[in-house]
Amino acid sequence: MKGILKKLMRIGFAGALSLLAFAPSAVMAQEPTVDVQIPVTTEFTKDSDKPADTVHLTTSFKLEPLDGAPAPATAEVSIDGAGKASLGPVSFSASGNYYYQLSAGLNKGENNSGLDEKLIVRVTVVNDDKGGLSSVVTAYRSQSDASSDKGKMDTAFLIEYKAPKSPAQPTTARDPKKAQKTKTSVYAQPGLWILIGGAALFILLGADKRSKARN
Repeated sequence: MKGILKKLMRIGFAGALSLLAFAPSAVMAQEPTVDVQIPVTTEFTKDSDKPADTVHLTTSFKLEPLDGAPAPATAEVSIDGAGKASLGPVSFSASGNYYYQLSAGLNKGENNSGLDEKLIVRVTVVNDDKGGLSSVVTAYRSQSDASSDKGKMDTAFLIEYKAPKSPAQPTTARDPKKAQKTKTSVYAQPGLWILIGGAALFILLGADKRSKARN
């Protein structure tokens, strides 16, 4: 019995030594990573009108990796009207500069401007003081600007919208026959003229009788 216990203790001790031998390599295999979201924004210009609820202005965004950069988990998003969204996340496990092409598209309509823009997004990954990784996201107009770190831009896109004007109310034309009737109605009543003529004749006869009576 004692012999069996000694063998088990030896096996256990050997197993413990094996774990200690492999543990450092297992810890070293866990490299630090950082997940990065690429934000996008759409805004209306100051001179734009507020769209009605029935108006849909959908801007589509697409993020494409360049030069072997890690692919984003979500590479396409859309925003209806003005709003915010994000592409990614993108997971990085090593420091360096990573480049992406960001495309923004909006169909031009009768009352809104269109979008067909492409920017270069640079994700800079660096080692932080805690032994991990941190990142900075910047956008540029071109690859040369991104490489030289000139002309930084926001990933915000402007849309101009003008509400359609209400059509003018048509003026109702008067019926020429009714207008003519209105103008001539007074003159087209013979009975009225007979009464007016009779009254005038009566006045004249009365005046003539009074004149003869005086004479």
